[in-house]
Amino acid sequence: MAATTQQDPATAQTAVDHGSALLGRPLHSVRVLTGGQHARTVLAVDGEQRVVVRTFPPGDDAVAREASVLGRLSPLGELAPRLLAHGTIAGVPTIVTSALTGTVPSATLDLDAAAEQLGVALARVHGLDPAGLPDDGREPKRTAGRLGGAARLVWPTTDQTRVLTHGDFWSGNAVWHDDRLTGIVDWSGAMAAPRGVDVAWCRQDLVLLGAPAAADRFLVTYERESGVRVHDVHAWDVLAAARADPYLESWEPNYTGIGRAEVTARVIRQRFDAWARRLLS
Repeated sequence: MAATTQQDPATAQTAVDHGSALLGRPLHSVRVLTGGQHARTVLAVDGEQRVVVRTFPPGDDAVAREASVLGRLSPLGELAPRLLAHGTIAGVPTIVTSALTGTVPSATLDLDAAAEQLGVALARVHGLDPAGLPDDGREPKRTAGRLGGAARLVWPTTDQTRVLTHGDFWSGNAVWHDDRLTGIVDWSGAMAAPRGVDVAWCRQDLVLLGAPAAADRFLVTYERESGVRVHDVHAWDVLAAARADPYLESWEPNYTGIGRAEVTARVIRQRFDAWARRLLS
């Protein structure tokens, strides 16, 4: 789970300055975008054009990874941003993309309706060609915490057919206009991987939002739209849980950033533990 938290004005202005330098023309900051912690993200304008500038810590390869995938997302149309410029300025990796219509999900977003739209969108993503992307089957590490044993047990049952996966597909990496999903952002984790990686990660997010029934609705919609039955979804749910378990509490700012202040670290842990018990029962 990775998006952006609000930054101080000086940091935001630095991002705008870097974006201006990459485009070769002045940008003017509109507002800082919220939703997570990985990047520093600013909505800016260039005349009448709205753009998004994102900066990352020195040495981070997220910009290079995202730049390499955005060009192949054109079949998604307005669901994906267009790459405008990227580079490293003063040691800071920076990327400028077109701005999608919408914003972070509303705190009052109907999660059942959102689940259906997420399922439709993900089916479209998984229909794209993954050739040439980094390959990752997501085999569980030996060091995976308390769920590591369960993860290693189910691993051999997973379908390893590769598709183009987003890599961090959750509600906060979708853009919404009112209750309508209008786009998907943060493509730096895109890879050639099994479809279950994205399916289970999104299901887990809906569970943490307090809507396990929506997680099931998402799966039904995804299977209908993709034409693929995810027979190994339980295994991928276990693998996603094992991956998330060690650092769950750090996601509190991500949920605060999308207006879900009630989803505190304590709530995240409680909901996750209930989900894990269901998966392991």
